Amino acid sequence: MSKATAEYITAKAVDLQAKSTAAYEIAISKNPDKIHAMLNVWLVPEFKPTFYDEQHRYPKGFSAASGLDDIELLDPSYSSAIAEPGGREGRYPVRMIDLETRNFIDYPSIGSQSQYCILSHSWKGNEVNYKYIGDAKFKAFNRVLAAARVGTITTDKAFASTTLPNDIDMIKYQCDLDIAEKEERIKSLANRDNVVSKLRLSNANNIVEELLSWRVDVQIVEKGHDGRGGLQRAKANVATALAARDYESMEGEVFKQFLGDIGLDDDKISKVINDDTGNQLEAEIRNAQKALAREKQKQLEESEKIQFFDRHSHIREAIDDLIGCLQRKKSMVKIDQAIERSKEIFDKNPFQRTEKQYLWIDSCCINRGDDGEYAKSISSMGEWYKNAEFCLVHLDTNRGVPRDSLEDWRVLNSIVPRPQPNITKYEDIATHSPEWSTRAWTLQELVMSKTTFYVNSAWELLSRAVEYLGPWYYLCPFVSLYVSMDTHNPYLSIFKNKDSAASLARALDTSGIQYHLRDPGSSHEAIIIAQKLITMLEILDLHIPRDIETDTARSRITQSAFVSVSSLTTPTQGPPNDSKRLLHNILEVLQPHLTNPRVIPSADRARHAINIILQALVNLIKQPVLDDRAYIAHFGNVPKLDLWQQGLIRSHFSTQKVMSLVCGRDATVLTDKAYCLMGMLGVRFPTFPAEGLTKALCRLLDEVVISSNDVSVFNWTGKQNGSPIKGRSLYPSSPEAFKFDHDEKRKKQKDQKLAELLQMERYEVMSDFLAVSGMLIDAIKFVKDRKKKNIPIHWVKAILAVIKREKFELFKPHITNIGKILKYIETAFDHNSDVQPKPTVSHSRSGSGVDYVISKAIIPSSPSLSSLSSHFKTPSLSKDMPSFKFNRKKPEPEATTPRAPSPSLSGRGLGSFKPSLKGFGRKETGTSQISTTPTEVGTPTAESEAPSLPSTPTTPSLTVSDVPKHVLDDQILNYIASIQPVDKNGDEEGRPIASEPELPADLAKVLAEIPERKFLKPPIKPEEIDTMISPNPIIIRNSGIEGLFDIQRVIVSMAQPDKLRRQIKNAVSPYQKITGWCIISTGFARVMVSFSSPKYTLEKELDVIEAVENKVLKAKGQGEGSGENANATAGTDGPTERNQRWASAVDTWHKATAAGAARFKGGSGGDNKTDDLDFEKIREEGAMVSRMLKFVQEPQITEVAGEWVLARFAGVPGAKWFLCYMELGGSGRDFYGHRIATDEIDFRNASPEMGLMKYWEYYMMEKKYRLCSILQKLMESRDWANFKEEMRQNLVDKVPVEEVKEAKLNSQKDKPGDDSNDSDDSDDDERFEEISEAIKELGDMAVTVGAGLAQQFYQWRAESMLKSLSAKILKRFPTHMQTAMESLDDNKDLMPSMFHSAKKIHMF
Repeated sequence: MSKATAEYITAKAVDLQAKSTAAYEIAISKNPDKIHAMLNVWLVPEFKPTFYDEQHRYPKGFSAASGLDDIELLDPSYSSAIAEPGGREGRYPVRMIDLETRNFIDYPSIGSQSQYCILSHSWKGNEVNYKYIGDAKFKAFNRVLAAARVGTITTDKAFASTTLPNDIDMIKYQCDLDIAEKEERIKSLANRDNVVSKLRLSNANNIVEELLSWRVDVQIVEKGHDGRGGLQRAKANVATALAARDYESMEGEVFKQFLGDIGLDDDKISKVINDDTGNQLEAEIRNAQKALAREKQKQLEESEKIQFFDRHSHIREAIDDLIGCLQRKKSMVKIDQAIERSKEIFDKNPFQRTEKQYLWIDSCCINRGDDGEYAKSISSMGEWYKNAEFCLVHLDTNRGVPRDSLEDWRVLNSIVPRPQPNITKYEDIATHSPEWSTRAWTLQELVMSKTTFYVNSAWELLSRAVEYLGPWYYLCPFVSLYVSMDTHNPYLSIFKNKDSAASLARALDTSGIQYHLRDPGSSHEAIIIAQKLITMLEILDLHIPRDIETDTARSRITQSAFVSVSSLTTPTQGPPNDSKRLLHNILEVLQPHLTNPRVIPSADRARHAINIILQALVNLIKQPVLDDRAYIAHFGNVPKLDLWQQGLIRSHFSTQKVMSLVCGRDATVLTDKAYCLMGMLGVRFPTFPAEGLTKALCRLLDEVVISSNDVSVFNWTGKQNGSPIKGRSLYPSSPEAFKFDHDEKRKKQKDQKLAELLQMERYEVMSDFLAVSGMLIDAIKFVKDRKKKNIPIHWVKAILAVIKREKFELFKPHITNIGKILKYIETAFDHNSDVQPKPTVSHSRSGSGVDYVISKAIIPSSPSLSSLSSHFKTPSLSKDMPSFKFNRKKPEPEATTPRAPSPSLSGRGLGSFKPSLKGFGRKETGTSQISTTPTEVGTPTAESEAPSLPSTPTTPSLTVSDVPKHVLDDQILNYIASIQPVDKNGDEEGRPIASEPELPADLAKVLAEIPERKFLKPPIKPEEIDTMISPNPIIIRNSGIEGLFDIQRVIVSMAQPDKLRRQIKNAVSPYQKITGWCIISTGFARVMVSFSSPKYTLEKELDVIEAVENKVLKAKGQGEGSGENANATAGTDGPTERNQRWASAVDTWHKATAAGAARFKGGSGGDNKTDDLDFEKIREEGAMVSRMLKFVQEPQITEVAGEWVLARFAGVPGAKWFLCYMELGGSGRDFYGHRIATDEIDFRNASPEMGLMKYWEYYMMEKKYRLCSILQKLMESRDWANFKEEMRQNLVDKVPVEEVKEAKLNSQKDKPGDDSNDSDDSDDDERFEEISEAIKELGDMAVTVGAGLAQQFYQWRAESMLKSLSAKILKRFPTHMQTAMESLDDNKDLMPSMFHSAKKIHMF
């Protein structure tokens, strides 16, 4: 080769090397994202959705506040009226009492010049009703007429002072006459029967009091002291307690059998079923029997009085009539006092001043003799409460107390003084638990009213500060909605001052306008200021409509403000009136706070001023009003109506919530428990009390479903609550079915205990996994961070080996300490540390290789990099790294002395690697001298055992390239190495016992300062849905209810099937109800419930259960294994296509579990200490689970007909599952259903299938193993990055061009004057050698580029594995089990998830 050719080749080689190095620096070193993007290019979607910001719809500075030009054209009252069930008709009562004249007025006119209130009270015996009022008025008229005929002056007290007496006075006088008449009759009967001598009375004048006292004593024996039943109630309580004990005993035996069937031993069963419940029931029986004994003793003590009234029944009847008259007299006092208190409230509070004010009382303002009026009144009563200005609540003593009659008579005759009031302060109402809050009708009266005022038994007002607000108590929430949109008011800065409201109120004082306020006390200054602001709004002529609602609040208040502003800005003659003078003063107060100096029109200024006053008023009273409503909800027994407590709605609540509120409340007429809810539910229908509660409730629920599609109607439970009405099996028979924690509370407690017991181990494993995965994820994060240069990777690798090897229970004692060690690595070795490693030597054994830290003083320097590959051992590539092979013949290894490493190696700390690239780049030309001659790099000073990683790449990667030996190195590695089971035989239950080595003193001191990692399981709360409106049509017919349902096939098994068979045989009718217990399994979870089913459906289901048990649970008649390969239909030569797919999936799963078993049993040379998982048992249990899942996942719903299934309304969050019998219609396409009444089917407390739990534990181990693999990939990526950096630095430091020039000058100096062939040959040899060295350097550079690619590959691989962590593992499981794995993994409830969605079913 000529000299020119050699120089040309050398120059081209150098140029190629420079360009390649530059390209490398750009592509990898300076922009590694390009390689990352190249590896992920196939993941980039071709289409990306575009999202628009909602704020772009409105211009900048847009205000949502309504201006004067935003007035609704449609009268807002119209939309409010038509929204009511009765429209504009029937909005007000047909009869009321005029507060001024004290007369009853038929069809009063209610409008802008009149208003009314209502009385809410508890009926106590005989109330003054409409018929009695008519009789009293007729008798008074006859007395006056009779007196006029004889020409005498009437002695009626009612006519003594006026020629036109009012109705109330006439009724009061008639009550006195009736009492006097009954007393005379009693005296007459007593004298006739010589009762005085028989009773041995000394004074005959006391005969009425004595007989009344005797009768009260007898009533106490009959009714009890509280009037709620004496002897009869005591007998009923004993019978109830005995029945509860017997039922608990039967259910306990069934539950024990159920627990034994799912594999629980006696100890665990005793934790679920203990003797506390039985002891409690026995105590209740003893208490009931003692109460019965006391009642019998009372009856014995009062036997003389009982016998007396048995002999003198006419005297008993006369005394009972007297008691009725006394009750009417007390009712008349109630009416009279209600009128007085109502007038007082209207006069002293800021209600609108009108010409007429009325009071409505349900006991005397409804003509019950007129069926039409009575039905209309009952159905419209909710609207009447809703439109009243306020409700006056009388918190009287308990009704039905026999001794009250005697006390009333004595007070009436001035024998004793009036009793003390039962409640003295408003704050004491809750402590007295008034009976008023337990009545059915009072629920609607409280909820539907705008505001309430309270009086005690003595008719004294129980005042509170917020009642002085009058109608603004009710308007406050709506005004808050209105002012919340006024965000661009120019005077808003006034609220930066704390006394802004007071400064506004002073404008009223400076205007010279006379006003009157009620003083709530010095402690309620905010209410005083609020009264001033309310007075200012009245002067400004702002009148907000009284029938305002949430939907119309903003528009109607805007309209009211428009009317007020119009009157304020209209020019008038003469001096300014009070309103304009006040507005002027208000604007003067607001002027300093004007944020925008621009000129504002007078109308806008007036509107802004009104809005500021409204905002100040809301700021003052909103929180006191909310606190007061919350207190009323507490003592009024109205929980869970959040929007009502906020004052936003008063009707159209969720049916389930309303029904649960009426549960436990008393009604004199049972049908009233349904009728009293019409207003709250927003429906109306004609009433018919004789129909009974079940029929009334059925018609109520029909109206609710028709008007609102509210499916919370169907969220009831209780085996005893099934409706007997044909076509309405979806409805309950009583509102008690909606009661929170109703009569099956003990059963629910058992379910909860069982769920806690079975889920305890799952939660422990989950907690341990969360702790381990949290540590691994944190480790992944800081290993990925390339800024952290000084990480002791060998610590992480040692920890990783233990985590990957051990089961969760073995690793549990060390989670805290290992977590602290990783936290210490994360915080102590940060990226800001540029300290160079101290020259030291250590190594750790990993597998069959040895990793070294190379000391700076040991490695000799060399100016040449030509033998670079002989000094560095590159990390091996993983088997999943694509290999790049070149067809080059491997040269023979040369036995030459290795070249010394480059000076750039010193201090870098490169470790030892196996000399293999597995086909990547050039092949090896020799054996590593460093690995074969360790004396060249120094002798290891310490050795720490690090367990090897199972199933990791065969070649270890760089372990300690980032950090020098730490002072805690030995302690940490020794601690990690000591984590191992100490007892392979395990504890009493066969579980291995984990060792708990003590931390060395120095390590413990360091770790004590590291905060402990907290891994808390997020609480699971049941989803609460306010409204459950179905988006699908629900058709109500006489024959049934038709809708779209989700159908979940289940496996049902009966407890005590033989007993049920006997009951079926003895049943006299196909529709006779038979009760029992059944176990419902979805393949994932199982629950046990009690049920009540007609005989004909139960008989069919027992036959189905027997067939399912043989085919699915026991797999009789099928081959070995899970039976998935059995023929689906008879007469076929082989399995169906669906069965073939199923068998293939299960086959794949069995292979996966076998592979997992091999890995966990010791896939790393037998060094793994993991306990042997009984995969054969798992496979056996899993086979049954697979058969169950195959059964419940039947794709053809026609195959499900004839079975008991779970159903719920489709597409409605919160709709509950219920059990029903589904059958195929006559056409073959229609489906009919009949609901089976059961206890609550609650899958939140369901017990997971035991075979499924085994799968899940395997699933958690797989996730842990995969996280360990991810961390391992990242550490290998870090090793390749370090190796790449070393190679890159050495290539940059070497300057081949200058070496060539220097060689050229030296050759020219040594060259003789003449050219000879020998010189040319020698020169050519030197050139060839230089070219060879350059080409070798290019090879080294190629290795460096390959290292960069390997680094990016491992990082990409780790990130890809992390993103698809759960998905990849789930693919190892059969498809039908993946949903359950995800639910268990996310700690969710095992709700049914394999259902047929939105199937049209006709429920009878």
